[in-house]
Amino acid sequence: MNKTPTLTTTPTQGATDDMTTEETKKTTPRPTEFAIHGASPLEIQVSRAIDQELEWYFSYAEAALRRDRVGMLPSYAALLLREPTDAAVRRRAGEIARIVRGCLLAMRPPHAEVLRAVYTPRVWPARVVRAFECLAPVAVRLAFADSPWPQRSPRSGLEQAAALNLAAALASSDVSVAKLRSRSQRFLGSAIVAYAGMRAIELSTVEGG
Repeated sequence: MNKTPTLTTTPTQGATDDMTTEETKKTTPRPTEFAIHGASPLEIQVSRAIDQELEWYFSYAEAALRRDRVGMLPSYAALLLREPTDAAVRRRAGEIARIVRGCLLAMRPPHAEVLRAVYTPRVWPARVVRAFECLAPVAVRLAFADSPWPQRSPRSGLEQAAALNLAAALASSDVSVAKLRSRSQRFLGSAIVAYAGMRAIELSTVEGG
């Protein structure tokens, strides 16, 4: 009897069947770790700021910016704000949101879409999360990039259907995890490096301030 794969809620990483969310946070690498191998405390700090910034933007600030109501800062920026008044927070939050949007619009495809896939909250099959961790969104897309997308049910979108099919393929060993993981890592690494290049001047200014 076929069993429907268990789904796991995940922003950029997800809990597995036999791990708590806190344990998963400790063991799952951050997306930037696939691209930026910080050799200095400053490089590590900047890579963490990038993770916080992109997750903040895609899960909150992008929608808030369309309503002109960005009132919350990413963690790194909140810590760096010298005068944390409500007005200052709103001003800085709007400024960062517009900078991030500009960087993403200026990036060559498919970099921006890769970042959107990785940092937007999603629900993934637990088997896919176990195999690919924060690379899961990229792996799902790459798995069906060269073939027709699977048929979706009335209650699921194409991406969810593709994720369920990938989970089934993993269960039957019909897909090479190492090969797909390597391809996903290259796509994410290139996207992170591209974004870091776009944000280098601004992040340097913020960190130095």
